[in-house]
Amino acid sequence: MSPPVPPQRVAIFGRPGSGKSSLAERLGLDHGYALVRTGALLREAVRRRAPLGVRGEGYLKAGALVPDDVVAALVAQALAAVGDGRLLFDGFPRTLGQVEILVAWGRERGYRVDCFLDVAIGREAAIARMGGRRVCPTCGATYHMVSHPPRHDETCDLDGTRLERRKDDAPEIIEARQRVFEESTQPVVDHYRTHAPGRYRRVDGEQPFEAVYAETLRALGLDA
Repeated sequence: MSPPVPPQRVAIFGRPGSGKSSLAERLGLDHGYALVRTGALLREAVRRRAPLGVRGEGYLKAGALVPDDVVAALVAQALAAVGDGRLLFDGFPRTLGQVEILVAWGRERGYRVDCFLDVAIGREAAIARMGGRRVCPTCGATYHMVSHPPRHDETCDLDGTRLERRKDDAPEIIEARQRVFEESTQPVVDHYRTHAPGRYRRVDGEQPFEAVYAETLRALGLDA
């Protein structure tokens, strides 16, 4: 059996704490995927006090889902800037409403995601991981102090900025985000597994990061 053709456009899924963002960054660095990350887009819009950021700020602070129309507008703006090369969505589509938005883009623009990548991990393992997560406030790079640490303690490898714990990694927010994933995003994963099995890939997210990455490369046909 021939290996899969590497997909041009990938949507990556995983509950908070799955490591999907670190995986997305590595795929971007090693294989040229431009990242469209709804969380980073929203945080930047909040920082700039842009209208979409103002609308979404309260949801972000509470660990709740941002309205679909706000997310779609942020993603559309990002797509206009990234061109036609390899692209990876991190955080979109996150609800069944956003699945419908993507379907509409397919009808209107011929836009198609080639692969839906599921980084599967249990709830308890994900919560345990989130306590060690850090983010660069300058470039948005993510790390984990155990499984994916920076080369220098608490300092971003890319720009040397001091790393921070994300405000949405407070215990009550962690619980809220896990619940939101189970109620709103797991149905999206189930939808693609059922309705697009030829484009669905699943990797075991409970392995060490390098093992997850190696399995991901095999799943995407990037290990040649």
